[in-house]
Amino acid sequence: MAAIRANQDVRPLDPLVKIYAICLIKNEGDVIADCLHHALKFCDRIFVLDNGSTDGTWETVNGLAQQYPAIVVEEQLLVPFRDGMRSIVYNRYHHELTDQDWWLRLDGDEFLDGDPRDVLAKANQEKADFVTAWNLQFYYTDTDYKNWEAERLDTSRPITERRRYYSANWREYRFFRNQPDQPWNEAVAPQWPDGLKKACSQRLYNRHYPYRTPDQIKEKLQARYGHAQFRHIDSVDWTSKLLPARRLNHFQAGQPPTINQFDYYSKRLRMAWITLIGRFKALLRRIGGARRSSHTS
Repeated sequence: MAAIRANQDVRPLDPLVKIYAICLIKNEGDVIADCLHHALKFCDRIFVLDNGSTDGTWETVNGLAQQYPAIVVEEQLLVPFRDGMRSIVYNRYHHELTDQDWWLRLDGDEFLDGDPRDVLAKANQEKADFVTAWNLQFYYTDTDYKNWEAERLDTSRPITERRRYYSANWREYRFFRNQPDQPWNEAVAPQWPDGLKKACSQRLYNRHYPYRTPDQIKEKLQARYGHAQFRHIDSVDWTSKLLPARRLNHFQAGQPPTINQFDYYSKRLRMAWITLIGRFKALLRRIGGARRSSHTS
């Protein structure tokens, strides 16, 4: 698949157009500094919400905010995770922006590949509401594990240099258009503000590093297992995320990524099935509750 580039006839993004990011994090202490430094290259402001980190992430972010005014520390939310938490930030600041400005949904273990401004200019020209990105999911592999004893003695190298094997097997919206006069009603639309519909014809690439070291993978799986928002996590065994490097693509900067369309649609079907089963079980519980109520009345 060819590299994603803006067409030559697209006007550059107006320098007055702003990019705000919402970064919702938990226990990303080993990677959050690199993530925020990278996002500062193109974001005007980055608002950070912490969902109860215990590994030094919160302290790292506060330290960075003292150095970089564009990083805005919002608050720690010591409640169960939900996608709609991002609406808290949006509703505080969307009135500062125009309908030509953009929001980035930024996770603490992600790095956009390249500068998104050309594609955002294309989106404004098309009057699109979303910009989609292919996620390059970087995995912990058998090759990484062979070198783990040596690597753990020196983890100063960025994660983008240490994890090189990926599969581009998922895509989702990463940018969405600001609506200055309409708040984000989390109860109606938990993932994105309501009223946004059209996606830009061009896409970005997003490098995602969810599985970085054995210890980090263990903690991540244990924290998410059994949570309603992460029904796809079906094991706490960290080796379930240990993949053979030969099954993945080796990342090379400057080269267009290989897109795994088959794996993408397989994941879509699996997630749809998990959602359907969850809804069916919820329906059975409601029916069972109604029958018990009728018997006791």
